Amino acid sequence: MIKIQKINFPKDCKVINNDFYNYDPVNAFNKIDSSKYLNEDLLQCSFPEDDLIIDLGWYGDIISNKGEFKIQIIKLQNWEIPFNVIHSKSTEEVKTILTKILQYYTRAKIETENNTI
Repeated sequence: MIKIQKINFPKDCKVINNDFYNYDPVNAFNKIDSSKYLNEDLLQCSFPEDDLIIDLGWYGDIISNKGEFKIQIIKLQNWEIPFNVIHSKSTEEVKTILTKILQYYTRAKIETENNTI
């Protein structure tokens, strides 16, 4: 059953858009589901205090199933030169990477706050 991914967003993370489903185009490809669940605007969230955006999209040709997910980390609204870009074909790997990114930026903030006390 295709459903929205369960991602634990930290409290300091603002979810702008979340249309990231557990549909796996590698192991369960079909054109109808690909056209429904894959696009360039799957997920976007931000850490407003750090002026940081995490953006997830799927880029490629849906009909031939040639494409990949792309996670971009954007700092200071610099979309022309992302801070980091991560590519993957795996829905599960993308979820794992997103979780680690969210944990990292929340932990980094907590560590910074603790060092200033």
